[in-house]
Amino acid sequence: MCYAVNNMKTYTLITGASSGMGALCAKQLSGSHSLIIASENLEMLQDVLGNCSNPDSHILWHCDFAKEREKITLSLTELLKTNNAVVEQYIHFAGLCKLMPLKTSSIQNIDLMFNVNFFSILEIMKALLKKSNDNALHNVILISALVSQRGNVGNSIYAASKGAINSLVYTLARELSPNVRINALMPGAIETPMTAKLEEDYKQEIKKDTPLGFGTPQDVVDYVEFLISDKAKWITGQTLFVDGGRSTK
Repeated sequence: MCYAVNNMKTYTLITGASSGMGALCAKQLSGSHSLIIASENLEMLQDVLGNCSNPDSHILWHCDFAKEREKITLSLTELLKTNNAVVEQYIHFAGLCKLMPLKTSSIQNIDLMFNVNFFSILEIMKALLKKSNDNALHNVILISALVSQRGNVGNSIYAASKGAINSLVYTLARELSPNVRINALMPGAIETPMTAKLEEDYKQEIKKDTPLGFGTPQDVVDYVEFLISDKAKWITGQTLFVDGGRSTK
């Protein structure tokens, strides 16, 4: 639940909270944490809030990471100021994946994918490392992807955006220690609304390549809950596979 740091209310920030893993994470943590849940889809975000425990304890942050990158830092800073809030834990589920060969990729699509998957993280971190957050930040969980370390046809841009997350984790783990722990999870084949849009033949190919078959959002959210707990207090700077064994091949 929410508690005070120097008279400021303390929250856990979850991006990409309108669907999939982010929505499940919000629901699962809502009984024990006060949340700021973020998405570009306000209607879906409100639906998620309605399914959370203690809905009056949580804050909605409506921001389009894909198209409003230059507004992210200021928007979050103002939101925290308005609500007399600080963020202790930041979990970044926001993600965008489009299968496209590099030779047919447009500048617009490349920018959109990097804005959501990586650049938005930088802008959010800039806000959370300001004096106005009162040194409250202690834990960051980013969602990378298996393809960041394993090639996959048509995924070069997506993989590169997730690989940038890995590099950021390695560096910030040293730069921000010992006050902030930062780790990334690298999910493999997870059944989400995003993967549901993939062609069936492609999905079956992935399934055959995964010893334990497709995972669920719950598999990832349970790992997130462990990493933000004191049981993981000696874990930082790690990129951890959650992939049903697919990385063993």
